[in-house]
Amino acid sequence: MGFDGYRCGGNEKKRKMNERKKKFPIITYLCYLLAVSILFTGVTFSRYSGSTSGNTNAELSRFVCSYTIGDMSAATFSNADFWLQDGKTAMNTARSVRFTIRNHSLLENGDVDRISDVDLQSSIRLYAPAEFIGNLALQVAEVDQSGTYITKTPQYVVKNFIYGADGTFASRPNIIDTKDFNDYNARLDLNGDPVDEVMEVSGRFSGTDTNHTGTVSAYCAETKNRITITSVVEEAEYCVGFYRRDKYNINESAPALYLDCKKEMPFYAVDIALPSMYLLKNIGQTKTFILFLTVLEQTVNDDFNAQWSDETYSSLLEEPKDSEDIKIFNEASVVGYHFDRKAELYEVKDGKLTGTGLETTIRIQKDYNYETGGAKMSYQHVAPLSEGAASVVHPITDFFDATGNPVTIDDFSTVTTVHGKWGKCSNGGKSGFISFSEIPDTPFYQFYTDQVSGAEQDYVLEEALSKGYSTKLNVLFVQASESGDGGMRI
Repeated sequence: MGFDGYRCGGNEKKRKMNERKKKFPIITYLCYLLAVSILFTGVTFSRYSGSTSGNTNAELSRFVCSYTIGDMSAATFSNADFWLQDGKTAMNTARSVRFTIRNHSLLENGDVDRISDVDLQSSIRLYAPAEFIGNLALQVAEVDQSGTYITKTPQYVVKNFIYGADGTFASRPNIIDTKDFNDYNARLDLNGDPVDEVMEVSGRFSGTDTNHTGTVSAYCAETKNRITITSVVEEAEYCVGFYRRDKYNINESAPALYLDCKKEMPFYAVDIALPSMYLLKNIGQTKTFILFLTVLEQTVNDDFNAQWSDETYSSLLEEPKDSEDIKIFNEASVVGYHFDRKAELYEVKDGKLTGTGLETTIRIQKDYNYETGGAKMSYQHVAPLSEGAASVVHPITDFFDATGNPVTIDDFSTVTTVHGKWGKCSNGGKSGFISFSEIPDTPFYQFYTDQVSGAEQDYVLEEALSKGYSTKLNVLFVQASESGDGGMRI
């Protein structure tokens, strides 16, 4: 990583930057390098809320169910091989997601409302690009009333249900013993023994590694656990993050610049159904489970190998002129970009907004309009939704003036329409009033005045370090009497 040095006037620029850093310190994200991020959205989360109920409102006839998916233990995975070459030192740790299933609906005060009078079989579904899910090991534990984790499945290494020893779909065996899988610090049972299953596998994928479809299902006759993997080719939304370095200090960095991309690729839907996820009729039941996700190997592809150069990539940050001005990055359409920035927090005192001395993180996002040209700005809050949880991105759509009174913003085509305004996030505005003063819409500057004055850039972009996927995590319910498989239908 080279050092640019100072151009003419650079020392004065450096002095001004140091003064500003006292107020807006640049954050070094060493732990975020080479990370694959995952965001759980969909019907499970309301407005990106990781603790919001996933009530299906499926009260058809006698069928009643609801579920809640809690916060993920961490939202990033290290893009590295799980084991070092010594086979003893782990480079990754499992991420965990808690989910609670019910055969009843809840009143606003949390009491039981209606109870299903048909038996229900539930299953958990994880849906994401194959590039991500195909590199995971999944394991499920149930949480008993004392809070003890009871391991319910082996560690399912997803790729072992898809490929055979020679790396092809056709060579995958029809009988699989999970004790033959590589171990990635799998959870043991209460006696400290490994949990394994002999599973009968049916179905195969067809096509190529980059374009394949089909369904694979593995079932254990002894435990009656089932895992099903379905592949479809769809348009994926993902982002590739580039290292953003302080131009005047090689050892300091700012949050990455992310190119927002779209590209067709295989998606996997992984369904896991267990007998312990069975809910009996006419008895109000609540069960809680933990899904553990572990990344196995370093992902190597053109996205992670990208090295930013203004000559090659600067046009990707320019708003499209018209419908034919399509931005392309590694065969994907670039639909915009985003980056994070610190912002000051305010509160109302004596009828006006006053700084609290605290800061939070906001996301500045630019979405390209390929129909008419130009772009639209949007803003998000990056913060935990509950104490101790992982940070979640959620919208900022409510804006206020200097007295704390609401204002309406109709034009989001430029960042200047929010300057001199304060925003509140969709999480009940718990963060307080967030100042949007001086925010830029380019990743090369920290302050808008420098951006438009032609001042020397504050940041330079370098290698790609991370990749983020939009994924979904849901709970599915079926009427058990309709399953035709002893209550084990997916």
